[in-house]
Amino acid sequence: MCETGYSFMVINENLKKSATFPLLKMTIMNLKDNNTNSRRTFVKTTATVMTTIPFLPVLGNIAPSTKALKLAEKYRGELLDLLQKLIKVQSIEGESAANAQQIVKDYLSRLPYRIEESGDRPSLYKDHAEYMEPNPAGDGPFVNVVGWPKKPKEKQYAMFSHIDTHSIEKGWSTDPFEPKLIGNRLYGLGTSDDKGGVAAMLVAAKILADTKKPLPVVMSLHGKGGGSRGSLPIFERIRNTDHNIGAVLYVHPAETGRGLEDIKNSVQGIADLQLNMTGWRGTPLEIGSIDSAEWKDGGCALDRSLELLELLKETVFKDVLVNIGIIEGGDRIGSIADEVTITFRLKFTGKHTWKALVDEAKQAIDAFVKSKSNGENSYKANLKSVGYMTNPGAADWEAPESKVLRESITKVTGQAPKAYPNHYAGDIRYPIRLLGVPAYGIGSLGGNFYLPDEWVDIDDLVKLVAVLIDTIGGWNTL
Repeated sequence: MCETGYSFMVINENLKKSATFPLLKMTIMNLKDNNTNSRRTFVKTTATVMTTIPFLPVLGNIAPSTKALKLAEKYRGELLDLLQKLIKVQSIEGESAANAQQIVKDYLSRLPYRIEESGDRPSLYKDHAEYMEPNPAGDGPFVNVVGWPKKPKEKQYAMFSHIDTHSIEKGWSTDPFEPKLIGNRLYGLGTSDDKGGVAAMLVAAKILADTKKPLPVVMSLHGKGGGSRGSLPIFERIRNTDHNIGAVLYVHPAETGRGLEDIKNSVQGIADLQLNMTGWRGTPLEIGSIDSAEWKDGGCALDRSLELLELLKETVFKDVLVNIGIIEGGDRIGSIADEVTITFRLKFTGKHTWKALVDEAKQAIDAFVKSKSNGENSYKANLKSVGYMTNPGAADWEAPESKVLRESITKVTGQAPKAYPNHYAGDIRYPIRLLGVPAYGIGSLGGNFYLPDEWVDIDDLVKLVAVLIDTIGGWNTL
């Protein structure tokens, strides 16, 4: 009986952080208050409740298996406190985030960092090859913060996260700006996307400073809406300095919700485009009857647009994925569709850039329109961007930096991570394309990205801190 009681007490202590613990506690108390329940009923009922509890993640936290994880566990309280402070301060995408960045600056000011703060305006970069129109629109200024180690090594490394959050969607069951810890999940706007990343990055820097290890460059930036509010201006300025940055960690989870199981080592290029074409209708044969015109005398914009897109797929877009999402054409049955608008997306990798693809497509469109027009009537076509316009970027999965990162994750979590290459518009493209260095995106287990009741797993966030300090330490030995 003592053995059974001892086992129950050990499990009970480790379940206190579980979201299911309140249910278990209530069940036990109800059974305890009812003296008519037999021991068999007690055991059977509590066992049923406990089958709903996710044992593996809980038991996995009983004995940290690495030095980095033991260190990170000591800072759990500081990590949670910092994240809660960040959540309480609004910094929705399109806002300056000045107040939230003040928390970042205050934290960094207690560490051996030289702090740079900037107020950046996207419009200054509208002609940049990596520029994407911010959504929602606005020109700031947007506050970005970079911490440079006061005593940098000859070769250094960097971490960055984004301070701006998604907008508030309808349906929150709690106050988005009042963090609420339920079991092991912390709920609040930005917990996983990406104030959890900001907090983990800062605490990792604190641990490295406290243990007298080389410090990374740390950056708290605006990353929502394409990165032109923060990631683009910051990495463009760094590009023009003697930064000596060898690799970068983007402390932001893959949107799969699987946490440290996935590493974003590449992002796809995306171009959201809209083709508008006008043709003509023939002369009506009957008074007041548009439909009486001969179809053969008209120029069908719908037919020509589809023909044009097939041509583009065989030429300019020959190694690019094309998705036609919306077709709007014609205004009546029985008549030629003399105007059409087709909205489509390009998805691409390699050396392609969205600007080069658009420029080549416009040339092909002009030639096509001229070839299909006649002396009396002519087609007119226009191609414009309507959404994402981002370039691809990829870091070598087998590079030494990648191997160090993967080994760190495996040691801390007990599971080897996988590459996740399906994301697009990810900010790892900025250090990859502008600095020419490998960049990898990692983050902790979380959920409800872009949705109400966003949450992050605190145990996993501690593991993320451990991975960050272990990876930066490993990179500094390369």
